Amino acid sequence: MDNVNYGWGKFRDADEDYFKYIEKLLESDISKLDLIYQFPVFVGHVNIARHLFFYELYKNIKDLNGHIADVGTYKGASFLFMAKLVRLFESYNTTQVLGFDWFEGMQPSQVDDIDYQGTYIADYDTLLKLIELQKLQDVALLHKLDLTKDLNNFFEQAPHLRFKMVFIDCGIAEVLEKSLKSFWPRLVNGGILILDHYNCEVSPSESSIVEKHVGNNLIKQMPFNRQPTCYIVKESR
Repeated sequence: MDNVNYGWGKFRDADEDYFKYIEKLLESDISKLDLIYQFPVFVGHVNIARHLFFYELYKNIKDLNGHIADVGTYKGASFLFMAKLVRLFESYNTTQVLGFDWFEGMQPSQVDDIDYQGTYIADYDTLLKLIELQKLQDVALLHKLDLTKDLNNFFEQAPHLRFKMVFIDCGIAEVLEKSLKSFWPRLVNGGILILDHYNCEVSPSESSIVEKHVGNNLIKQMPFNRQPTCYIVKESR
């Protein structure tokens, strides 16, 4: 039983080849301009699939009234990607993308994967600067707070907020519990909740916490995408 490779173990060989490729890429003299303008040449298909996943789900909710939440923003990849989707497709709607993170990295408890201690630290000011440089201040709203302590006060200050998409990527049981308790009731009917590590060994408590909050709503997956691992379309309150 100890030798069984659950979840990510299925992709071990493919991942090993991919990271060898990344090492070769880093050793090359490819210009930064090429990496930006010609990015599909260099990025792996798994990363492309992740962004297609967000886009496919976004298409299903763009006509709903509500904002988008990115919970566990880190360096802002999904946060700013979704903000740019809103810029492209909802220029005349009030939809905004709200990012939430405390930017101090992961602090796992005994029920979490202890190997993540101190990982996923990002710089708040750098992300703010990127928002400013791309003139996304009216769409991308970044909130630096402790999700385990500050969400109640946040929503007391903004009780009107409703969401049509919520992406939770944190992997820590206490953060997951508090986030789901706060965001699920504010997700509109037909809105979509996305989880990064449902049914995945790197976040041992995520499956049971999610199931406790979403009731009988079906937990789905995309056939072409590895991670995020699931999404739930909210069909009832």
